Order: sequence, then structure tokens, then C-alpha cells
Amino acid sequence: MLIQNRPLRDWQADLVRDGGFDLVTERQRPCLVVPDTLFATGDVMRRFVDGAASRNAVLVLKESAFGRNTTAVQPGVVRVPEGWRFEAIRYDAGGDEPPVDVVVDPLEHVQSLAVPSAYTGSDTIELAMPRDPVMTIHHWVHILWATQAAGAIELRRIPIWKAIFIGIWAFLRCLSLNKWKLLGKLNRMGRHCDIHPTAIIEGSTIGDGVTIGPFARVLFSRVGDGATIMAGAQVEATTLGERSVVCQQTVLRGCVLYPEAIGGQHVMQMCVLGRGVVTTLASYSIDLDFEKPIRVPLDGQMVSTGQRFLGSAFGHGVRVGTGTWMSHGRMIPNGYFVVRDPSDVIQKIPSDLPAGQPLSNHGGSLAQVDRGAPRLAETATSSPRVAAGDRLDSLERPKPPKEIPDPD
Repeated sequence: MLIQNRPLRDWQADLVRDGGFDLVTERQRPCLVVPDTLFATGDVMRRFVDGAASRNAVLVLKESAFGRNTTAVQPGVVRVPEGWRFEAIRYDAGGDEPPVDVVVDPLEHVQSLAVPSAYTGSDTIELAMPRDPVMTIHHWVHILWATQAAGAIELRRIPIWKAIFIGIWAFLRCLSLNKWKLLGKLNRMGRHCDIHPTAIIEGSTIGDGVTIGPFARVLFSRVGDGATIMAGAQVEATTLGERSVVCQQTVLRGCVLYPEAIGGQHVMQMCVLGRGVVTTLASYSIDLDFEKPIRVPLDGQMVSTGQRFLGSAFGHGVRVGTGTWMSHGRMIPNGYFVVRDPSDVIQKIPSDLPAGQPLSNHGGSLAQVDRGAPRLAETATSSPRVAAGDRLDSLERPKPPKEIPDPD
């Protein structure tokens, strides 16, 4: 499992080292007990152990924007007045005493982003930047949220003196206080990259051997070694895995692409593309619900994420053909091959059709448009047997595909 192009086990190794712990395979009391899906920092785990004060304890994440945005889909997380209790994160001091709740603070900085109220009914969206996040990885949405939190960890842990030095150095290099020019000097560039002079890169980390084409834009993103961003593509707040490809004119915002994934000529926001995924021209993922928080399948049930903005996920090795639409909050399992209904694709082209006349698709076969056929409105008004409310329903429609049932 990759978070910001690093395996989860590497993040956990950092936790063990930074927290001053020793990793053991058998329980030796007293000890800190954590699930193998944990994504957290060593500092927050050390504060939890210190707060336990040699008592049996269970971790409670303090009430916070980060908690509100990430705990909705995590099993074993219970809402309590102080925040959210993580039942699987405990300090075992020995003995039979019931555990006490120890509240830990993610030390977040919250930034409010202005959005048109027509989208969600609110003028702002909370962007939480925790220094010490706590979450478990159980669902594909957690990969998105953990990747965002990983960026916050990196940013929040820069010492103030170093941040000032970096800012002064960027100013001296561009001799401007324009924020975009400054961001252009805050990139971290790898070796042996092929970057077109018209490409715009701002506040991003670029790996070795990366190719970025003409008029592409990369903003607040992390690009893995050997990745390719083609002409005119836009990559914003996105993590691209090694040797992944973003095709020309593609727009990716807030996405995660695993190694060798290919995003092709479409717009995707808040999506996860697994290893070796191929998406093609005009395949789209719906990423907004105007009325209510988006639900996702979790262990056989539909669970609310508490968020209105969310895309979808494509498992490892998935291939998606042109012209497909994906509902928000859904995932295509590993290895699936998705194409349009063959009847929607012109496959048979008769040789005796008239030239210069309008032709259209009829069940997969190209045929001449019958201009003498009555229009829908004319048919409805000329037939007194069709009620006004039934006109559209009387038309033959394809049956909707089966999907996971939603109780709402």
C-alpha cells in the first residue's frame, strides 16, 4: 500500500523510530498495541503512551477537522464527546483494570477554502493540515486522505528558521513577491528530467527521469521516477507513481496514481488509480453530490463519508474503454475490463448508404436518419391515449445496471 509513493510499512518504521519504540512480534507487557493498518506519527504515539501514565489506555483522537474528515469510514472507531476512540490502539500496562481514554491532539492547522455555495450549500470547505495524524487504512478513500495528511506532515515539520531561509532563497532567485513566481522556485527537481520550457511547475516534487510536455502544469504535486506528463495536461495536488502516464489534455486534481497507471484524456478529481490501470478518452468519474454526503461500500454496507466531493477508484490492472461514466464513491475491482455497450458503438457500416445524407447509429449499425418520423412532441399531442405524465415513461429505455443497494 502506497502513501505518497512510500509503502505503509516505511511510514510505520518511521513511527517506531521517531517514537523511540522497539517492534516486537509477541506481546510483552507493558507495550503499545497498534493495528498493522495504522498510519500515524511517532510523536503522537509517544504522547499517547506518556498520557497513559502506566495505566491500561485506549487512544482518543481529539475533536478536529481532520477527525471529521477521515473517521467516517474507519471500522472500530467510536464517536465520543472528546472526539473519536480508536479501539485497536491501546496501551497494555498489564492487569485487569479497564482502560482509560487518553486524548491526543493531531496539532492541525485548518485552512478554509472558498467555494461557490451552489455546490454544497456552504461557502467554504475545511482543509485540515495535521502535524500528527492518526488513522487506519481500511478503504480506498483512506489512501486519498492519508496522502493528503502525508503532505501536511512534511509541510508542518519544516522548522520556522528553515522555512524563512527557503522563502528568502526563492525570492533572491526570482526577485519578485508574486506568489506564483515564488512557487516556481520552491520545486524539488530530480535528475535527468526532460521538461519543456513552456511547462509550468509550482510547489512540486519531481522525481528522476520525469518527462513533462509543452504547456503542461504541475501544482502542489509529487511525481514519481520515470513518470510522463504529456502536452497540455494539468496535475494539481496529485501523487503520480513511478512510470505512470498522464495523457495530453488530461486534468487530475487530488488524485493518487499507482506505478504504471495511465490517465487518458479526461477529467478526474479525488480518484485512486491502481497499479497498471488504463483509462481512455472521455471516461469520467462523477465527483460531486449536490444534496448529501457521498456513500461508499464498506464491508457489505453503504457508509457515509461525510463529504460531498469524492471520485471513485480503479483497482490494479483495470482497463476502462472510451465514453464510460463512473458513479462517485464506487470502485471497480482488480482486473476488470470495462467497455461501452456494443450497441452504442458503430460497428456495421453498409456500403449502399446515400452520400451527403444524415446517418446515425441504430443498435451498432450505421443507418440513414428517417426525417419523416414524427417528433416526440408531435406524437404526444396527436395521441389522446397518452397521458401527459406518461409520455416520457412510455418510451423504451435500457434497463439500468445492477449496483450495490443503497438504503437511502
